[in-house]
Amino acid sequence: MADIFISYSSQDKTIVKQVVGLLENKGWSVWWDREIPIGQKYDTVIETELQNAGCVVVIWTQRSVQSEWVKNEALEAAGKNKLVPVMLETVSLPLAFKRIESAMLIDWNGIDPHPELDNMYLSISHILHPEAQTEKGNENDSADKLPVRPDRKLINRYSAVLVLALTMAALLVYYYINYIKDQAGAGARQGAFYGVLVLFGIAVSAVVFAALKIYTLLKTNRPDLTYAKAAAPVLGLAFIVAGAVLLPAKPADRTVTIRVFDWKKNPVAGGDVKIYLEEYIRTQSIDNMGQALFTGIPATTTKRKIKIEVSSPGYATRSFDTLLTSNNPLELVLPLKTVVMISGKVKTAAEMPIRGVEINVDGTRYYAVSITDGTYNLRLQEYTLGDEITLTTSHKDFEDKTISLKISSPDITNEDIFLNPVKH
Repeated sequence: MADIFISYSSQDKTIVKQVVGLLENKGWSVWWDREIPIGQKYDTVIETELQNAGCVVVIWTQRSVQSEWVKNEALEAAGKNKLVPVMLETVSLPLAFKRIESAMLIDWNGIDPHPELDNMYLSISHILHPEAQTEKGNENDSADKLPVRPDRKLINRYSAVLVLALTMAALLVYYYINYIKDQAGAGARQGAFYGVLVLFGIAVSAVVFAALKIYTLLKTNRPDLTYAKAAAPVLGLAFIVAGAVLLPAKPADRTVTIRVFDWKKNPVAGGDVKIYLEEYIRTQSIDNMGQALFTGIPATTTKRKIKIEVSSPGYATRSFDTLLTSNNPLELVLPLKTVVMISGKVKTAAEMPIRGVEINVDGTRYYAVSITDGTYNLRLQEYTLGDEITLTTSHKDFEDKTISLKISSPDITNEDIFLNPVKH
């Protein structure tokens, strides 16, 4: 939408182009039909621009007073009280416009200043900004002090800068919180911290600069105010200096206590606990109270999972992946590791022993074969109390059988198996 719509005869385009230049130099946006986009209907574009313009300047000449287009456009603008007539030649105006005062530029050469130009500027300004009033006593300077609409192109440009700078600042804050915050004072991370700090200061400067530019354009249409230029770099530099002064110290190391229990919640005495850190492995013995105490653990370990391996005689070695986010002792449970003996007899329903039956622990390498009296003995390693296993039998003369068994003690006896002969 343009501030000013120019209504004129196409035969007067040379002098009209000079009028357009004067108006644009005042900061107003101007539309005339030299700007109709390719592919769009002539009358549709003109009607749209005429309706949306804040002010309509009609150029009266011998040619334009004969144009029905110009007269219709002027009549439409007059009906909406936004018409500014400009007379470039001595003409007899159409009846509907004879009572409307025109800017008389009949003797204007198109180049030099003219008193009626100031009247034209003032009329346009009053239509575009009816609330604006010129101060009494400054009539000679009124044309230079007229309020104009903000430059939308500049506002859009600074708005884009504002959005980009805010996005950059948000990404830097996210990166700092997630990757640098707890390590800013340590080693290589200190350099990364300074880099993020400088970039953040630049982003803040750009945000302040663009925001002040937009504000001054909207309020005063003067994007060159001194405070708008100075405030941004000063504030950005203040952020950088403050960040450097408040550089976080190297995070303090922490103490980690690990307690080891068996499946009955009794402390496990003896054995070792290993903590796998980023660059090395720490090992600590388990004391008689079932505790392993680690000192000097880097505070950065709270941000990621670490591997802890626990081993103790008579128990299965277990690994745990966990976060050390709490200062409370970490409690871990070890299952018993024992040799499990399972024995019994394989026989028929009539209590006749069966020899040569293979008994397998399903899915493992463990198996046994029954002897003459049907007795079998299975020896299992690395099993713990409470584990469940499946026994399967195999013999060419007897049907296969599957038995589920829960390990309730290290020595399971009298686990007899009864088989049915294969029917031929």
